[in-house]
Amino acid sequence: MLCLRFKLLLTLLVFSLFVTAPVLAQDVDLAWTFGNVGSSSYRLDAYDPPGAVFGALGASDPTLPLELGMRYQVRVINYQMHPLEILAKAASAGQDMVLLSMGGNGSFQSDPDVNWQDNGSGTVQFTLTQALYNAMIVGGRNPGYRCRPHMFTMRGDFEVTGFPIASRIHPGDVPVELQEVVSGLAAPVDLKPAPGSDELYVADQAGVIYRIQNGVLQPFLDVRDRLVALGIRGTHDDNDYDERGLLGFSFHPDFTNPRRPGYGHIYTHTSEPVQGPADFPVIMETDPLNHQGVILEWRVTPGGQGVEPDSVREILRVDQPQFNHNGGALAFGQDGYLYIALGDGGAANDQGDGHGPDGNGQNLHTVLGSILRIDPLRPETTPLSRDTVSANGAYRIPWDNPFVGIDGIDEIYAYGFRNPYRFSFDRLSDMLLVADVGQDYVEEINIVRKGGNYGWHVKEGTFLFDPEGLEIGLPWLDPNLIDPVAQYDHDDGLSVIGGFMYYGRSVPELRAQYVFGDFSTGFSAPGGRLFYADLLSGEIRELRFGQDKQPMQLFLKGLGQDSDGEIYVLAGSTLGPFGTQGTVMKLVGAGDSPLVEPGASGR
Repeated sequence: MLCLRFKLLLTLLVFSLFVTAPVLAQDVDLAWTFGNVGSSSYRLDAYDPPGAVFGALGASDPTLPLELGMRYQVRVINYQMHPLEILAKAASAGQDMVLLSMGGNGSFQSDPDVNWQDNGSGTVQFTLTQALYNAMIVGGRNPGYRCRPHMFTMRGDFEVTGFPIASRIHPGDVPVELQEVVSGLAAPVDLKPAPGSDELYVADQAGVIYRIQNGVLQPFLDVRDRLVALGIRGTHDDNDYDERGLLGFSFHPDFTNPRRPGYGHIYTHTSEPVQGPADFPVIMETDPLNHQGVILEWRVTPGGQGVEPDSVREILRVDQPQFNHNGGALAFGQDGYLYIALGDGGAANDQGDGHGPDGNGQNLHTVLGSILRIDPLRPETTPLSRDTVSANGAYRIPWDNPFVGIDGIDEIYAYGFRNPYRFSFDRLSDMLLVADVGQDYVEEINIVRKGGNYGWHVKEGTFLFDPEGLEIGLPWLDPNLIDPVAQYDHDDGLSVIGGFMYYGRSVPELRAQYVFGDFSTGFSAPGGRLFYADLLSGEIRELRFGQDKQPMQLFLKGLGQDSDGEIYVLAGSTLGPFGTQGTVMKLVGAGDSPLVEPGASGR
């Protein structure tokens, strides 16, 4: 009888060596193997790929680094005695919450995004999603793991990175090239056609608007003598930086109609030295004001080749506490009104001198952190308008602005922005699209509606923001705050550059996609990126250039669009508004020529 039993056990052992356990088909980013030290701890026996920074081999119950969005595989050698569980780990094992359980039941095992797979033979796979991470930290718990039967002794922690957005922006499959239009600028930040014309005009942050004629820059308006001295580092070279300067311009919709009061009018947004009281003052406790943002009106010369210098008229003046977060974009909507983007005043976290006790973004009694909407024409030229005249008598305030007659500044159209850097109107729907630069974590694209509150500094993107804290919070829903339609975090860039819905013919694959970008992946070297997004799904993809799909390798300063709906990339190899390395390039389909090589500028 003993011999028979021995033979049976031997047969079962041999059979088990040749029977293959169910295969886990999905690729993983990292796999590790747990052995054990008796019933006291798991032991890290192996991980793959070998070059990963993961943990010390042989360590007992090690703290293991995981990243949001990554897929993992875990093999437990003695899985029948020591089955693994993934937890919301409490100080006491009795308060743990089991989310994933080898051979058991966890609350997240049916989640399709987590995609839990268990082959029944000691190997499991899962994806660390945002929802799974949120569950890991519920009630002050921490991400962790344990052995089910030895939960009091065999237990360890995960250290999760990759916040706050798990997904990364990957290259898309749209073939494009960059076609150089003109070079020799310092820092091109805005480009527009004149109404009813194919001629393009480009604003250089250093202080000049140029007309582009046959690939040559022709000076059109020079405001350099009005600007604050640029360069926060004082070196005035390729490494100097500034967010002030000539920030935006816009032609009046009636620019070409001699029978209308807007005929020949152009508007600029400039950063100027402090010159007396502003129309919208800021209270400073200790520090002096850094500068003032000024909206100006100009008239072109009779021949249209330039601007009459003596025609300048000041529309409004805004105190700016710090040098940064100026917004700057100007554009007319189909309603004929001028929209003006203003940042929160600068510094960081919407705190500091000039930001008040509660910040500017949520304060309806300052224009900082807002989109303004006005009729900039002289009120006496529009005597039949129902819009009220502004306090300074220089413009009118639309009668249907959301805060007219109630608490809040009448000129505000929408608020809750940190640094709305570039906005545009969809030419088909007139939808207002605003890119808002984030603090340390999230860049966002917003569809802006009248009276909307876009969250800063309560939220950054869809996440709760704590101006006193060092980390981003969890996704947070508030019916009073409007979330972005697309967002990405600083694993994919540093500072969003707003763009346009594409309606051109050169790249038909991009039709009705929102084309935008990011300034750079870092400040030390140019690493700008160009993206396109489906604003219905929020999915973002990167545009790469040429047959070998090269990145741009320049600092992205802005984007422009011509009357045909084609998009232009405004970029340069220098950090700030200095030098002559700035260039304007047209986004074209693959195979069009001549081409500019990625990273080349200023030729």
